Amino acid sequence: MKTISKLILLSMILVAIFSACKKNDQSKTHENSKVDISLLESKVKYCTQRVHNTLKTNDSIPVDSLKFYLEAASNYTYGIASAQGEMQKIDSNFFTVSCKKKKIALTEVEQVYDALIDSIRVSFYRIQERNKNLIVTMIQIGSEETDKINIKVTSVILYGNTPSFGGFDTTDYWEYWNWGGNSGGKCGPYSGQTSLDAAIKIQRAVMLRKGVNAGCYLNPVEIAIEPTQFPNPNSPPSTCYKYYYLFHNITTASCAHSCLWPYEMNWYLLGAEHICYDWDGGSNPGARPDGYSFISLTLWGDLLLYNPSAFVHIGIVKYGIYYPGGMQSDL
Repeated sequence: MKTISKLILLSMILVAIFSACKKNDQSKTHENSKVDISLLESKVKYCTQRVHNTLKTNDSIPVDSLKFYLEAASNYTYGIASAQGEMQKIDSNFFTVSCKKKKIALTEVEQVYDALIDSIRVSFYRIQERNKNLIVTMIQIGSEETDKINIKVTSVILYGNTPSFGGFDTTDYWEYWNWGGNSGGKCGPYSGQTSLDAAIKIQRAVMLRKGVNAGCYLNPVEIAIEPTQFPNPNSPPSTCYKYYYLFHNITTASCAHSCLWPYEMNWYLLGAEHICYDWDGGSNPGARPDGYSFISLTLWGDLLLYNPSAFVHIGIVKYGIYYPGGMQSDL
């Protein structure tokens, strides 16, 4: 399996080197547009056949190209777009590789790829749960020096149970944030579960309701989100919520509250899904870039110490170009 993975990796690198196998720019392609998969597959096969005939010991690639193809190869081989789980772990590791004038020799690419996969495995096996799947890997190039570069590897892993989830019920009163000075957990007429909060519960609900066909994500990106980016065009007057699709409550308002009631939990769940799934260029825009598909949501609470201050939910949404193929190998 390792040999196949490396051939895929080298094939992807050669796509950038040989004009017959250039990668397509899909940044302006709508998610629902048709992609010529047969043409894409034929290019991959063509490049694979040319690996041994065209690979030379003095070939090298720039660092930014290395990032793209390491990311694509690892996600194609191990990423599982259809993975589900109630729990989400985002873990990062770092490693250093040698380079020359900010380029990597192709003869060293396999070693770099092995280091990448080892780093992903460290994150994967930190989770003791048996039912776990890698959904996507993201790579960031850190400081670049003349003879070495630092690489950050971030893995998104879903694990735990996958119960069906229709929405929050009448017992779902949750403190907006589990923070110092407020224990979080259940609130209103209920108490307990202080390690949880409304942000965590909404995040988990979004991920449990996410349905994706088998495949993988390529070219992943992440986008920071905060309430004022996503105003509700139908916001009713004289209410302390629904002004934005993410929770935002001015602390000095007469109806200010940090405990979200069940109907608020469901409303902000739908608001979070709107942000995650809807195109950022629409009349009522979400955060999704054109041509990309939703991967995962990380949501947390905060207290903005502006004048006036506000209880809020903020987060990060990860997107990628969905590809219906992939190997979905075990780590």
